[in-house]
Amino acid sequence: MDFELLIALSHLRSRRQDAGISLIALLSVAGVTVGVAVLIMVLSVMEGFEIDLRKKILGNQAHILVLAYGGPVESPLELAKKIEGVEGVEAVTPFIYGEVMLKSTYGVSGAILKGVDPQRALKVNDIASDIEVGPRGAPASDGERAAILAGLHAPEPAIAQDIGDTEMFPGIILGDGLAEVLRVYPGDKVFVINPIGAGTGPMGMPMPTTRTFRVAALVHTGMYEYDTKWSYITLGDAQEFMQLSDSATGLEARVREDLVWEVPEVSAQVEQAVGPLFYAKNWLTMNEALFRALAMEKWVMGLILAQIVSVAALGIVTNLIVMVITRSREISILKAVGASARMIRTIFVMEGLAVGLVGTGLGVSLGLAGCAILSRYHYPLDTNVYYLDSLPVVIVPETVAVVAIGAVIVCFLATLYPSSRAAAMHPVDGLRYE
Repeated sequence: MDFELLIALSHLRSRRQDAGISLIALLSVAGVTVGVAVLIMVLSVMEGFEIDLRKKILGNQAHILVLAYGGPVESPLELAKKIEGVEGVEAVTPFIYGEVMLKSTYGVSGAILKGVDPQRALKVNDIASDIEVGPRGAPASDGERAAILAGLHAPEPAIAQDIGDTEMFPGIILGDGLAEVLRVYPGDKVFVINPIGAGTGPMGMPMPTTRTFRVAALVHTGMYEYDTKWSYITLGDAQEFMQLSDSATGLEARVREDLVWEVPEVSAQVEQAVGPLFYAKNWLTMNEALFRALAMEKWVMGLILAQIVSVAALGIVTNLIVMVITRSREISILKAVGASARMIRTIFVMEGLAVGLVGTGLGVSLGLAGCAILSRYHYPLDTNVYYLDSLPVVIVPETVAVVAIGAVIVCFLATLYPSSRAAAMHPVDGLRYE
């Protein structure tokens, strides 16, 4: 064993006359442990929130949107073939988007109406997989959910539907929050009102159009904005209701999974393929402000919690300074028998690093254990406030490594001043009054 390490370990052993120093060392270890553990747990929860939010956004938004300058997209299926020819694009579907009023027997609400192609939409977004309640209750499989979406134009009678209510209406899918406001369930009728659907009347006032739809299913995305405002009908029904003939608002495209983060490059290729009359938007640019805010929040939270480790580092400084003062005679003897300033400095650096390494190791273990407990037992959240019912926890090995290395570096920096003071001590200083 190295001479410096042997001396450092002997200093760290508890003796009765050094009880105060040992207590400071234990408090320093505890501070580093708590700081590292809390930092790992908080960053893992924030990472879980970000990943879950990104997953929900990608499930309800396309990777790429293609829109026309100045109006709807004419002949959308022809344009879809051009987009499908771009390398990396997996699926394309036209859509129609509009703001409407929804009215039921028990309530009324503003909503976003989206017309989708039931067959193509399965490959582009998660509408089908988000279906929570269908005509026969909760769907038992993904195939049953897909069948509900495929039959959206003429939904099957629901179990909650009145026996005498047999009139056929096109189907509509509602977010569960929107359905709660309207107080409807699959099988109930809702009236969709387009405030300006019929143009302007004799007095120059907008003339609304109204059409009856039957609720085919309820979806739950976990995103408040979608669950309380969005509704879905077939593309054909939307074209008829919005009086758009064979045109569409735009097209949605999905790229390969390995190109999700390279979507700006794919989007640029799509723009070249569709020509100058159209432009493309991708999910990164559409949500740039949101994810920038989340990243900033994570960094700020990390810096705030890192102060716990910094406070523990002050404990290491205090511990080493007190140790230098109480060990001045021993330091002088070591220097008198030939120990160099570098060796003395190394002894005290090792003492501080030992505290930092033990605290960091315990903190990492405690943090990972805490994450495992949160992940297993699903800490509950108030769904009236949060869009999730439990804390999402995602452990990122790189984040854990950065926290651990950062804590050790902070502890190392805390040893520099006390160890330099010990190394600068002259032999006569500690032996003058002996």
